Amino acid sequence: MYLPILSVKGIGMYESKISDKRWLILGLLSDIGWIMLFAGIVIYMVNGADGLGTVAISALFLVTLLSAVFVLFGVIALITQRIRKIDRVLTKRQLVISFGFVVFGALTAAAASMGSVFVDALWHYETGVCFIAQCLMYAGGLICFAFGYPIFKSFKRQ
Repeated sequence: MYLPILSVKGIGMYESKISDKRWLILGLLSDIGWIMLFAGIVIYMVNGADGLGTVAISALFLVTLLSAVFVLFGVIALITQRIRKIDRVLTKRQLVISFGFVVFGALTAAAASMGSVFVDALWHYETGVCFIAQCLMYAGGLICFAFGYPIFKSFKRQ
């Protein structure tokens, strides 16, 4: 689908030509990842709000939380684009705000929560439920990145 209204000179348009089937599979798996990320954050906030372990785990959790905010903004942008039926042809700005925020926010969240898992596995500062929540955040961020990145990379400049 090509939108001539958006094809102003100087604004690069990016289009994804992957099949609908692959788009759907990758998108659903990526959705599972960000849902796991947010579920881990909620579980950790409910069960781990009593001091949040060490300063290192607290700082890493705040990075994870900030990254999740970027993922949330990206998901909202993706939903908005889908409603407007412009999810396959985007400007560079739309591409970065939607898929870019989701993919790289998820990667940052996975890296930060992996650090929390590592610190907690070595020194056992958190409860078992909080450790599971950290693992859930890590797995969710990693899954969201792994399946969202191929969609992001499928966009080519027109």
